[in-house]
Formats: sequence, structure tokens, C-alpha cells
Amino acid sequence: MLEKIINNKVKIIAFLIFVIAPSLLSKDDFYAGILFQTLLWAGMSGTWNLLGGYAGQFSLGHAAFFGIGAYTSSLLASGLHLTPWLGMLAGASLSAMVGVILGAICFRLRGHFFSLATLAFGQIVYIIALSWRSVTNGSEGVLIMSSPGWSEMAFNSKMAYVYLALIYMLIVVGVSFYLDRSRLGYFLVAYRENDEAARAIGVNTFLARVIVSGISAFLMAAGGTLYAQYMYYIDPDSVLSIALSVQAPLIAIVGGLGGALGPVFGSFLILPMTQMLRAWLGTSFSGLHLIIYGVILIVVLLLIPEGIFPKLTEYLKKRTEKENSKC
Repeated sequence: MLEKIINNKVKIIAFLIFVIAPSLLSKDDFYAGILFQTLLWAGMSGTWNLLGGYAGQFSLGHAAFFGIGAYTSSLLASGLHLTPWLGMLAGASLSAMVGVILGAICFRLRGHFFSLATLAFGQIVYIIALSWRSVTNGSEGVLIMSSPGWSEMAFNSKMAYVYLALIYMLIVVGVSFYLDRSRLGYFLVAYRENDEAARAIGVNTFLARVIVSGISAFLMAAGGTLYAQYMYYIDPDSVLSIALSVQAPLIAIVGGLGGALGPVFGSFLILPMTQMLRAWLGTSFSGLHLIIYGVILIVVLLLIPEGIFPKLTEYLKKRTEKENSKC
């Protein structure tokens, strides 16, 4: 037991060094932007993984929570001059309530019916944001005008946003590690593996999923606020598109579902590669980075369905045991 705890701590420390080192060394705005996107998506895919990985509830509507967080904080800042920090809390709380209500309704559905229901919910929120012009400005979007300062969550340097994204990602990873060892996490895994058997021994799998749905929505909305403050502008296509709802699970699948570090590994594998390819190829090979991304996803699904990070961890574990046996 003690050896397991030590190994886990070593993994966490090594992971933190791996993430923080580029943040400290990078001075270029281009690479800082890539690092921000990578850290943000690591947190977002980890947030989706709380519901999709641990509980096996494959949601395709998480962009709605992301958009609720982005729009709430942005509208409160532009309309009422409320600091984005409070706007983030307001948007995340609203999103959590929506997540709980949506979960209470949709968790009665199973499999692809649940996925389609969440996809429809995401599209409903998108249409509302596009049509409710008196509040959201429709397709014109919301421009965020803030003077630089911590109180306004606005900075002249991109590195400040990188550190905020890093904190966001670490919070999500911390929640995931908590689920790994908590009663709630065990209930979620019990539902994912065999719901009927879990309920037969008295596990309230429905309540567990509703709770984690609220937590997942809360954290996803917080990521929406960070994105809005980084971009200084949002519109329905940038924060409520289907692509956002799809990319979060894809990153988690490539990295590895149902674990704390799988989505982070997937994000650090995919995001820098796609951003660099997009920059290097420019308009001469437009869309080629998406083709490469799709090829990687197909290869992972066919050859490593459990994800790259669990497979890599298993390989390193076997190698270590083999070396220890020789000694």
C-alpha cells in the first residue's frame, strides 16, 4: 500500500514538472498560445471524463456548459461591470444547476439515446444564443472590453493566461484523483461496469451520476470563462459549436478514459501537433491537420482502444517488474 502511494506521488510530481517546465521556459507568444490551448483542453477533456470516462455516460452536449460559462461571465462584465471572477462563479453555478437538471432527465436514457439527447440539448442552447439577440447579440457576438488587471482577469502577457489554465487543469486533475479513491467514484465505476448488480447491492447509481453531472458542468463552465477572457470575444460558433462537444471526448479517448491523467496526456499529444501543423502548413494545405488528427484517432481506436496513457503505464510497469525480477 505504501509503495503504491509513493509511486502515485512520483507520477504526480513528474507530471507537474512536465507541465510547468514549458510554462517557465516559454517566452514566445505563439508557443504560449499553444500551451494555453493545450492546458485548457486538458482541463476540459478531463472535465468531460468525469462523466464520460468514470460513469460511461457519453455526453455530446458539453459545449452548452462551456458556452453558458463564457456568456454569463462576459455579459455580466460588459453589462453590469462585474468582475469576471464573480462572473465565472455565477456562470459555473448556473451551469451546474443546468447539468443536474439535464442529468436527472436524460440519465433515464441509455447508450446512444443518451448521447443524442445531450447533443440535442447542446444544439438548443446554440440556437437560443443565436436567436436571443437582445441578450447575446446573436451571431455578432459579445466583445469584452477590459483594462489589464487581476480584478478584470485581463493581462498584457499571454503567460498569465497560461498559469490560469494550468491552475484550472490541476483542479480538474485533483478532482479526478479524488474520484479515483472516493465513494462517489466507486459508485460511478459500478454503474459503468454493471448497473443492475450495483443497484442490487444498494448503490444509488442515479444520484451519483446526477452529482457528477453537476460537478462536470461547473468545471466546464469555468473553462468557458477562461477562454472568453483570453479571446476578448465570443459568439455562438466559438463557444457552442458541436466541434467543442466532440473534441473533448476524442482527446479523452486518445489519452485514456476513466483515469486522471489520460485526458491530459491526450491533450498534450494532440493540441500542440494540430496547432503546429496548422501554423506550418498555412493555407496551402488547409484542413490537412484535421486529416492527420483523424488518422491518429482511428489508429488509437483500432490498436489501443483503452487509450495511449494506460497502455504506456502498463508497459512501463511490466518493464519495471521485469528489471526487478532480474535483480
